[in-house]
Amino acid sequence: MHVKFRISLLAAATAAVAGLAAIPASAVASQTTSHAATPPHGVIVHGLRYASTVHLPRTHLPHFLLKKTVLSGNWAGYAAVADTGDQIAFAGANFNIPSVNCANSPRGSSGYAFASHWIGLDGYSSTTVEQTGIDAYCHTGSTPTYYAWYEMYPLNPVAFTGVNPGDAIAATVTFNSTNNTYHLRLNDLTNGGFVSATQSCPAGSTCANSSAEVITEDPGGAVAAGVNLADFGMSNFTATRITSLSGLSGSLNPSAQWTSSQIQMVDPANAAMATPSGLYGGRSFNIAWNSAS
Repeated sequence: MHVKFRISLLAAATAAVAGLAAIPASAVASQTTSHAATPPHGVIVHGLRYASTVHLPRTHLPHFLLKKTVLSGNWAGYAAVADTGDQIAFAGANFNIPSVNCANSPRGSSGYAFASHWIGLDGYSSTTVEQTGIDAYCHTGSTPTYYAWYEMYPLNPVAFTGVNPGDAIAATVTFNSTNNTYHLRLNDLTNGGFVSATQSCPAGSTCANSSAEVITEDPGGAVAAGVNLADFGMSNFTATRITSLSGLSGSLNPSAQWTSSQIQMVDPANAAMATPSGLYGGRSFNIAWNSAS
């Protein structure tokens, strides 16, 4: 469902330029994970473990093609975009971690296939993203690896081990206008673990709070075949909820204070890579994997 666009061609071009940095294979993930280091300031971890040597690929701001359904080279899902003069201060959703099929996941030129599932603020028509979610990747062999993470883009993601396919995840991102900080929380409802991070907008960046997203992503897919989209089968998001800075609470359906856009991930020939379903009551939807690149 596409209701109304609030992204300019200038913003789309800016996003495309921001995503031009290729992802070297060495920067994707360390094969030796260390848990000795202390988590960053403002981060509380319980049940999961800070993976200080893991370097997940950063998100890439999407370059949208403005059609009936928004087309993107790396995002699939839904975005709620604040009307002029308002902001979005909260986004949340639940999902179960999809099991990745590495045998059906061709690796990109980096040697990796990734699938990322997250909830966040910004990124649709702005230059930052404040987000938390799950990454799964295939590299060597047929066994995928899974990480929880949060990211204050353009800073790098901060990774944590201890999550598994099938785990029930509840993720929220909240902007606190009193002290201009973000609270990013990911709860693993299956094992009781969580990551709770309070972070400021990255130095030199402007966090606009202009949109909220519930997304499955192919990190790097918007710019090259370096990181293919791993076969995640289907991601299922439920209990999605949005709150504006002025206090209106709702779903991914359009409201008096935000519009809503469905986003389909496509390859350079506009063939589907990941396709979202319609919204069920504005709160639930799924995303089906179609192809790796």
